[in-house]
Amino acid sequence: MLREFAVYLPCDESVAAVRQVLSAAGLRVEQSFDLRAALTLVPNCTCPHHGTALCDCQYNVLLVYQQALFAPVTVVAHGRDHHSWITVSDPPDGRAPAGLSLEIVQVLAAAHLITLNEDSETHSPASQHTDC
Repeated sequence: MLREFAVYLPCDESVAAVRQVLSAAGLRVEQSFDLRAALTLVPNCTCPHHGTALCDCQYNVLLVYQQALFAPVTVVAHGRDHHSWITVSDPPDGRAPAGLSLEIVQVLAAAHLITLNEDSETHSPASQHTDC
């Protein structure tokens, strides 16, 4: 299942907060990709949104584990212009522990990093972001 939430923080702050609250909840968080780090190898890359190499676009992939024996749930944080979006998704093969995605969403909501819509446990009202 895929869940996406809008966050009104710059992406680097969102990633730090997500890592902190998930770790405090007893989950193991590993960062598998960081766009800013990857772009250090491509110094002349320009941003498709800003048209300049001096953009604030970010894209981070976090792997969240409940137990070492199971596959992780993927948490992607991407953002630009001082806003970010957090996406929580189960692995396609279904090997993640049952309920881990929901646990992650609940931890993030309890920490006030995301807001759950009253009609649905999976989307915040501003989560319909599709570009970037």
